[in-house]
Order: sequence, then structure tokens, then C-alpha cells
Amino acid sequence: MAPPRVFRSLKRWFDDSDAKYPLEFNYVRQLIFLLSSVGSWPHNQFGRDRLHFVMSIYNLILIGVAITISSAASAYIWINRETISFSFMGHVILCILLETLYLQRITTSRTKQYGEIVKDLLDEFHLFYFQNRSQYAAKMYKQIQVISKIFTIYVSCHILCGISLFAFMPWYNNYKSGMFGADPPANKTFEHALYFYCFTDKFYTNVNFYWILFFFNIPTSFHTSSGILTFDLLLSLTVFQILGHLKIMKHDLSCIPSTADIYSPEENVRVRETLKGIIDHHNIIIKFVDKCSEAFSTYLFMFYMLMQLLTIVVTLEVTAFTADALAKYGPLTVAIYQPLIQISILFEMISTQSEKLIDAIYDIPWECMDTSNRRTVMFFLLRAQEPVTLKAAKMVPVGVMTMTAVLKTTFSYYMLLNAIAESAEQ
Repeated sequence: MAPPRVFRSLKRWFDDSDAKYPLEFNYVRQLIFLLSSVGSWPHNQFGRDRLHFVMSIYNLILIGVAITISSAASAYIWINRETISFSFMGHVILCILLETLYLQRITTSRTKQYGEIVKDLLDEFHLFYFQNRSQYAAKMYKQIQVISKIFTIYVSCHILCGISLFAFMPWYNNYKSGMFGADPPANKTFEHALYFYCFTDKFYTNVNFYWILFFFNIPTSFHTSSGILTFDLLLSLTVFQILGHLKIMKHDLSCIPSTADIYSPEENVRVRETLKGIIDHHNIIIKFVDKCSEAFSTYLFMFYMLMQLLTIVVTLEVTAFTADALAKYGPLTVAIYQPLIQISILFEMISTQSEKLIDAIYDIPWECMDTSNRRTVMFFLLRAQEPVTLKAAKMVPVGVMTMTAVLKTTFSYYMLLNAIAESAEQ
């Protein structure tokens, strides 16, 4: 009975046929829930000012906690610098970097540009408002909806899986080593997901203090995982919409009828209206992408900078290739590398699709048009020469080349640090 009930619930979750507004989509509601869990959904942009005020205070509390955790973890490394192992130091540094990335993202949610771009996405730019342009637009809208729903489920499962393994694997190791028994091993400390300077060592030696830190680490792990992965989910869903628009526009260009002769005056009028609609659509896309660049420019710069450091450290940790390292850092490695690859490839697809527009514009039968329409095509072709792309810090194009540079640097530093670690052990 349970599996059919699950399938029926899943089917209802995928069915948004009665939704009259993008905010009513189930995957958007899931996105709102995840972002609200870290106080980062712009409720004020959708007329819920009182809720936004409460969430803004909650967001400030989370920012304060993240700063405190990072500072306490840094203090832990400094105080134990003489005794801490190279691998253990890597674990604490990894936690600090993840907390920094999380901190940067929940801070971004407080900017005005962030709230405006989310509102524009759901109130104006979403393919929901363009599905009636043509049969192809309706088809593209449905495809993007399915992709968005599947991707939202995947990220939600990834968050739960990451929290379970990262927070509960240390608990299992403590249980396996007998730390909770009546006669725990001598001179052995409790293992935690996160380590801080806590003014006393009892959090790592006393079982009662252990449970205090253990239950503190669970929401901390959830907030960090949710904050990091959900912001990437929001960015990916935005990219899916941009890609859908570009594909619709390319299809509209290919549908301009060709003829062996010059268009008649009536045909030129119809072509002029078609070109006007396509150019207006292109302007909507360019305007939205420019606002995205303004809102996420610093976000993307910090993303690549911190990903550079995170990939180095997590690769160093997971390549210990012990059962504990693979269980603890294996899913985390996937969770770190996946956004880097995913975001880079998605933005590369935007650049590639925008470049295809240039060929699509040139391939329309401009030779059959009158002088006015030819002039319109020429100016449109010039306008489309600048590819649709987002840039980190308004300078570095986001795409596969940037990702490749990050990965090359990662493996170069990994080889260096791995050699240092091996020499330190000897």
C-alpha cells in the first residue's frame, strides 16, 4: 500500500495544471521553504512585509552564528596547532570554508538586487507567461517545468543525504569505538562533525557535553548544506528559464517563411511584426540577464574563489581512501564538485545557445525582404553579436573554461599538499 501512496503523492507533486501563478508551483514552494529555512527568501517582494521582517531578523541571527562558528573553529586550529594532525586540520579548514561560503550566500540574500531578480523571475520572466506564444513555446515550457521539478527533488535529497552522512557518521564512529559504553577507551576523545574552541575540553571528553555539541551540530549542518545547495538551485532554475527563452526565440527565427521571390507588401508587414516580436523578446532576455549579472556578480566571484579552496581541501581529505574518509567526505566531494561543474556547464549552454542565435538571424530569408526589414535584420544581427552571458565580478565569464582553470589549479595544489602531508608523516 505504501509504494502506490508514495507514487500518487509524487504524481500530485508533479501536477501543476491548476496553478495560476508560478508561486503556486510545488517546486517553487519547495524552493521557498528551503530558502526560508535560512532566512533568505524575499517575502517583501511578494507583499508579505511582516513575515519578511521576522525572516530578516532570523537571517541576521544566522549570520552572527556563522561568524561565531568560523571564528571559534579558527581559534580551535590555532590553540591546537602543535598537536593537530595535517588531515584533521584539513577537516576543520574545510568546515570553515563551507561556513564562509554559506555566510556569503545568506548575506547576498539581503541585497536589494537579489530580491528584485527573484521577483522578476516569478512575476515577469518565467516561461509560464510565454507559453501561449506558440506550440513550441508551450512545449518548451512543459520541458523546463519537468527539468526544474526533477532538479528540485534531487537537490532536496542531496541536502538530506549530506546532513545524514556528515553529522551522523562521527556519531557512528563514536558508537563503534565504544565511546558511549560504561568503560570508554582511555585517552580517546569524541569525534564531531564540527570542531570549535569551546573554553573547555569536556565537549570532547565528557559524554554529557558531547550530546550538547552533537545536537548543536545538526541544525548547523542543515543550515550550511541548505544555504549552499539551495542558492545553487535558485541559480540553476533561473538558468533553465533563460535557456528556454533562447530556444523559443531561435525557433521563432527559423519559422520566418522563405520564398523564391521578393515578399509582397502584405508579407513584408507580417514579417515586420514577427521581427518586432522577436526583437522585443530578445530585449526582455538581455534586460533580465543584465539584472542577473548585477545581482549575482559578486556571488559568482566568491563562488569560484571559495570553490577553488574547497576542491583542494576536500580532494586532499577524500583521497585518504579509508572507509571513514570515503563515507564522510565522499558525498561531500560530490556535493562540492557538482555545483562547480553544474553551474559552469549551464552558463556555458547559455553562451552556446546565444551564439546559435547569430547563425539563426543570418539564416532568415533577409534577401526576400524590403529595405526596411533588411535594415531591421542588420541592426538585430549587430545587437546579437554580444553573447548572452553572466560574468563573475563583471569581468570573468562563467563557463567551462573558468571551471577547467579551477580544476587544473585544484589538482596542482593537491599534488603539492599531498607531498607535504606524506613528508610530514615520515
